[in-house]
Amino acid sequence: MTSAVDERGAEASRKFRVLLTASLVSSLIVFGSNIVAVSLPSIGRSLEASFADVQWMISAYVLILIGEAPMRARRLPQRFHVN
Repeated sequence: MTSAVDERGAEASRKFRVLLTASLVSSLIVFGSNIVAVSLPSIGRSLEASFADVQWMISAYVLILIGEAPMRARRLPQRFHVN
């Protein structure tokens, strides 16, 4: 009986860690894009970019962050020795 309860608790803990990690990654992506959004006016001035060019910059930055997150997430189990 206790092993079944322990297994369910371990599964719930694992699901919670996955949810926590996904939430943290999402928050970091939003935080990073906000930092870039604040600095865009000075970036646009220094590069003499039009408004459309600046929009492309922020879109490319966010897409790179979103695309990079799953690649980093695949390495987490190896780093923390989780099967």
